[in-house]
Amino acid sequence: MPNKQAHSLRLVLLYRLLPATLALLLAGAFAAYWIALGSATKAYDRGLLDTAFAISEQLQESNGNLRLVLAPQARAVLLTDAFDRVYYSVRSNTGKLLDGNIDLPLPPSKGIQWIGTPGRLRYYYDGRLDKEPVRIAALQTEVHQSKVIVLVAETRSKRNELVRDILLGMLLPELLLVLVSISVIWFGVRTGLKPLDELRSELADRSQTDLSPVAVEIPDEIQPVVNEINALLKRLENSLISQRNFVSDAAHQLRTPIAALQAQVEAAVAEADKDTRRKLDGVLSATRRMSHLVSQLLVLARTEPGLSVNQPEIDLMNIAGDIANTWLPTAIERGVDLGFELESAPMRGNLVLLEELIGNLIDNALHHTPSGGIVTVACGKFDEQHVFVSVSDSGPGILTTERERIFERFYRSPSSNSSGCGLGLAIVAQIAQQHGGKVVCE
Repeated sequence: MPNKQAHSLRLVLLYRLLPATLALLLAGAFAAYWIALGSATKAYDRGLLDTAFAISEQLQESNGNLRLVLAPQARAVLLTDAFDRVYYSVRSNTGKLLDGNIDLPLPPSKGIQWIGTPGRLRYYYDGRLDKEPVRIAALQTEVHQSKVIVLVAETRSKRNELVRDILLGMLLPELLLVLVSISVIWFGVRTGLKPLDELRSELADRSQTDLSPVAVEIPDEIQPVVNEINALLKRLENSLISQRNFVSDAAHQLRTPIAALQAQVEAAVAEADKDTRRKLDGVLSATRRMSHLVSQLLVLARTEPGLSVNQPEIDLMNIAGDIANTWLPTAIERGVDLGFELESAPMRGNLVLLEELIGNLIDNALHHTPSGGIVTVACGKFDEQHVFVSVSDSGPGILTTERERIFERFYRSPSSNSSGCGLGLAIVAQIAQQHGGKVVCE
């Protein structure tokens, strides 16, 4: 099954919170804008209507006809504006122009609803005069028992200016609020996910053998996840303990009868004649390999538990020298020159396991070095914080394609003539890993 694409929980939360927050802010900004614009428009429309009322009060009847009697000073006061041009038109009920601008558009004849009381009906609408948009207030009233329509219009300069002022007045605080909201959301998400970072750090700092329960202060919402992790760690620990106990118990149970079998075969070989001894040599060799395999299984079971954090300080130079000396008789018997290049290499670790590591490396080198070859054991400081131990030989070497696999359990190279069980280098890799190091083949 293909792996699902991983997603950042932090980004998922931001993607879900930020759009909703921005939408709410924009909705609030537009609502405030329309409310403010509506209030301002009503105020300007009332100003136009007041002018229309003032014009209607200046209508007089003469010889049965209405005419507008407006002094120049009064006309200047009514029709002068600092920002816009003001126009007016007075028409009879039949649409006849009594005074003013003939091009001022009339309100629609259908589909509109006048508001106000009879005799003082009003209506506001938009129109165009000389291809320029204007706002118009229409007033239906009676003057000397004659119905007239008074239209007052103005250009939209101050209204447009008001729109710009409202937009700037709303957008700048809204933009600031958006930035503050993004910062608050980012900080909130980061703070809210901090327990997950602490949980990740707590797990990352553990060794591969530390299966103790996780102990981190976390929110209640994440506690079930931690409970499941602890339960999984407990099940895994029980499984590993059962596996180690089985290997250890099986090896211990096998050790005694195998040792007895080996002793009996060796005694039989010693007492047998030449022909019988030749037949028993194969049985003795197989018995010894079986005994070696059981010993290796016991070591492998010992390497599984985690190392104590307070290991004693030891020097690899002393360990390597002691172990190499125990292998000198075997090297001499096989005609191999076993040499040393040892320097002080202090570290903290398990003495028994490190002795097993170096012993397995020397054993492996002696097995693969022909008579007359050379095996060199070296150790020292790699740098200020790391030490090394190496065993080199003049054998045929290992193919590049097999250098990773030789550290697998029970793996034996097809080109190898060794009678080993394939556990020695696997034990070396396990011990090195438990000491915070690694093993490489060059």
